[in-house]
Amino acid sequence: MDRIRRQVEQSLGVALIRWVVLLAVAGLFVVLGSRMALRGAPPRPQASAAPPPPAVVVTPAIEGTVPVYDENVAQTIAVQTVQLRAQIGGTLEQVLFKEGTEVRRGQLLFVIDQRPYLAALQSAEAQLANAHAALTQAQEQVQLGQAEAQLAALRATLLNAQQQVARDRYLVAQQAIGQQQLDNDVAAEKAAAANVVAQEAVVRNAALSTRIGVDQARAGVQQAEAAVMQAQLNLAYTTVRAPVDGVVGLLSVDQGNLVAPNQVLATMSSVDPMIAQFNVSELHLNQLAALGLVGQADVEAAKAGRPPQKTSAFQLILADGTVYPHPGTFRTLNRAVDPSSGTITVQALFPNPERLLRPGMYARVRAKLQDRPNTVLVPQAAVQEIQSARTVFVVGPDNTVALRTITAGDPYGAFFPVYSGVRAGERVIVEGLQKVRPGMPVTPAVQPAPPLPALSGATK
Repeated sequence: MDRIRRQVEQSLGVALIRWVVLLAVAGLFVVLGSRMALRGAPPRPQASAAPPPPAVVVTPAIEGTVPVYDENVAQTIAVQTVQLRAQIGGTLEQVLFKEGTEVRRGQLLFVIDQRPYLAALQSAEAQLANAHAALTQAQEQVQLGQAEAQLAALRATLLNAQQQVARDRYLVAQQAIGQQQLDNDVAAEKAAAANVVAQEAVVRNAALSTRIGVDQARAGVQQAEAAVMQAQLNLAYTTVRAPVDGVVGLLSVDQGNLVAPNQVLATMSSVDPMIAQFNVSELHLNQLAALGLVGQADVEAAKAGRPPQKTSAFQLILADGTVYPHPGTFRTLNRAVDPSSGTITVQALFPNPERLLRPGMYARVRAKLQDRPNTVLVPQAAVQEIQSARTVFVVGPDNTVALRTITAGDPYGAFFPVYSGVRAGERVIVEGLQKVRPGMPVTPAVQPAPPLPALSGATK
């Protein structure tokens, strides 16, 4: 029992010591906390200062004179487009040009196997020689001459018989000869007359036969000449030459193939000048006519095949937005307005010395209708387009940003002409658009407006 009691007392002593140590440590922390409180707590962090307004670049909207154009979608068309076809059949032996290159009128392009056509020409020439010989023989026939000579002899015999009968009648009247002699001479005269009549028929028949033979021989000559001409044409058709100056496209038949008559070998088109064809509404056609761009004199000249009298320029805007360097002139227009669309087809002619234009290109043709003064202009860099709506950020007198929706025309140089939404002199943001929002103050830096493009082409 004593032993157990001692163990219990030892355990209680150890626990008591642990509690005393814990209380001492807690007191130490309390003392340290009190001292720190006496020294003062560290200051709380202060709120951060507001950032300065963002810096932007602004340009004042200006006023200027802007040309007003009538603009239409156009397609380029060659003045002449020719399909190069084989007019006879045969093997395509030679192709004497490079695809897509320019050729001159009369230049040899294709050669078809000529040997069969050379042989046909030689045969036709031989037949022509035979026909000429037959004509010569027909013209030199002796049968008609022989018949005519015999007729002359019979007529002489008839004349002699007639003279003999006249003498006999005189002698019978004088009773110098008997009646029998007269009767015999009269019978001889009738026989001679009958012979003459028969020989005249022979002569006529011989003359008719000779004439028919000559005519037939001449017809044979003409037929042989036609055969020779056809053979010469067929031989000429073995070569295909360029009918106009222009560019030949890709081959439709490669060299070495058998081609048939009327088969397309390639297509070529002229390149200078080039036609731009577009449709104009009735209203705009009247405006163009009033300005002299499409005039009645031009139309009459075009119908008569003469060059237009007017020199008013059309501009061609290429697919990449660049302006074609050469102005165009009116060429012709269609005979009637399309009643379904209220438009008429117009053609303008553009020089193409650099060969920049090719048939089938899409572009825009425009003609200046007037110059519009006092038009508000803002730089294109200030205009944003979202869902077909054009907007600009305007900085007010208090340097606060406002969002404006504008009505703008087509680009004019570095500007957009603005018809509503911005007034001349108002400042629009051209740099820093991504940093601002409506109602935000900004720090603007003014940048001068870019120069206006020079006006070209006087308005009529």
